[in-house]
Amino acid sequence: MLKRDTLTAQMQQLSHTLAKVKRLILEDQELKALENVSYTLSHYYGVTEQEIINMPGDLFTDRLREQQYKAEELNMLAGFLDELAGLNDDGLTRKNLWAKVISIYDLLEKEHHTLSFEHIARRNLLASALGL
Repeated sequence: MLKRDTLTAQMQQLSHTLAKVKRLILEDQELKALENVSYTLSHYYGVTEQEIINMPGDLFTDRLREQQYKAEELNMLAGFLDELAGLNDDGLTRKNLWAKVISIYDLLEKEHHTLSFEHIARRNLLASALGL
């Protein structure tokens, strides 16, 4: 029970941070939004933006499995990576990050048996942007 309460508190904090990132983007404070995303990736997920970008897709998925993230943590990671992609001016990097978001959705669906209309809609949008 205590573990679940701790996870819930952590997910509330991550959700709050993701909402803050989205608000900063709307307010044209992209640098601050990027700082928040980078901080969250490094301090919660233990990975830098550059490591994620440079990591091949299959290695990325393997790493997620090794870390044994809960579905809620993966869902939040997908949100942060999606925002990071939107903040990135380089088209190839953006596509790389979007492909990783799709792989997180696939992992959620296949291994965590978590499916949502939001993920389906976003996956379809990203897949068409990637030409898949």
